[in-house]
Amino acid sequence: MEILIAGAGRVGYNIAKILSKKHNITVIDKNEENLNYISESLDILTVQGDLKDTLTYQNLDEKYDYYIAVTNSDETNILSALIIDDFSKIENKIIRIHNTSYSLTSLPEKLKINHMIYSNTITVLNIEKLIHLPQANNIKDLSFTNMVLISVNSEISINTEEINSDKISVISIVKEDNIFFCNKACTIEPNDLIYILGEKEKLKKILKILAPSQPELIKNVLIFGATSLGIEIARVLVGLDLNIKLIERDINLAHQAAHLLQEDVMVINASYDDESLFKSENLNASDLSIAATKNDETNIMKSLIAKKYGIKKPICVNNNPYYHSIMNSLHLPVIRGPKMNTVYKILEEIDSENIVFERFFMGFEGKIFIKKIFINKTINKPKENSKVIIIRDNKIINLFINEETFEVLEGDVIIYFNTSGNKSWITNL
Repeated sequence: MEILIAGAGRVGYNIAKILSKKHNITVIDKNEENLNYISESLDILTVQGDLKDTLTYQNLDEKYDYYIAVTNSDETNILSALIIDDFSKIENKIIRIHNTSYSLTSLPEKLKINHMIYSNTITVLNIEKLIHLPQANNIKDLSFTNMVLISVNSEISINTEEINSDKISVISIVKEDNIFFCNKACTIEPNDLIYILGEKEKLKKILKILAPSQPELIKNVLIFGATSLGIEIARVLVGLDLNIKLIERDINLAHQAAHLLQEDVMVINASYDDESLFKSENLNASDLSIAATKNDETNIMKSLIAKKYGIKKPICVNNNPYYHSIMNSLHLPVIRGPKMNTVYKILEEIDSENIVFERFFMGFEGKIFIKKIFINKTINKPKENSKVIIIRDNKIINLFINEETFEVLEGDVIIYFNTSGNKSWITNL
């Protein structure tokens, strides 16, 4: 496909890096340094120009399958989505938006935008899920089913046969960055990162066994960073009747947060490096901390400090995909930040077809493919290392444990996990 990306920052770069493996990519930006870095790193075309200037668009191709606007400016993304129609025929438009108030407008219809991605909102919703299932590290919804995929660091030794049922299935185990799909009985050991599919209520019981030190109920929350993300997180969590404390070292941002959040949140203006705060402000009584600054390294350090002072659930917001394995090794629950959520959402949207939906898991390491079956047929076992399950009548069936073929029925949902990203097996079913 021909894909045009507006914005050469971290988001644009990561999208271009992944998509350029299969598609023809062009990136537009006025930042010459960013464009030079991209053109030296990737085999793509670059165009230097101001996206608010119509002259920038004059030498573009006549047609693109996708136009993706991911600059840091909502206004630039919206305006460019309007201007581009005068110079190129665009089949699909995806734009990144920070300001959630645009969701109340008819902009998508007027500008023929297929998807407006509210990057902060995705991160906040993922954090909200963890409030309801706090012993998990991460929770992922999947198409066609009410079951969810969670990850958790095990604190005990246990065999997967003691966990698996028709409502729960251990999908994979990560041991020191090595990934093992559990197609037969596997032994889980302390510090292993486990991915489990199942019903939420059943998962709660398993999580109590696997991670008994993690909080079962969240009441007190500590947030680092009065960024737009930190403020949005605080607003949502206040609505869940939680006690929130927010720390911000910049006095102006702290005042702004205090004004916006009023008396619902205690805003503390202090350095993130002041560890004495944990005692003086009783921060160590928090059930959960969320490091939501704009700096990934700061978020890692604050999460580690929170863990040191006894906070059982330190959540680290991360915008760098290459930090994912590092944070897993530190046993820090990772929530994708707004930038990475935008990247993942766009990649999943472009790669998903009407018949096969795609999702990432284990950072960029693993792929999930989901397909609903509309006709009875016999299917053969995939040749590559993978895990295949079927959801039938709200029950899990683990496929190809002892057999090479399996009979699938109309209405079955097939979920296919692998690390290659190859979807030909499930596409051809």
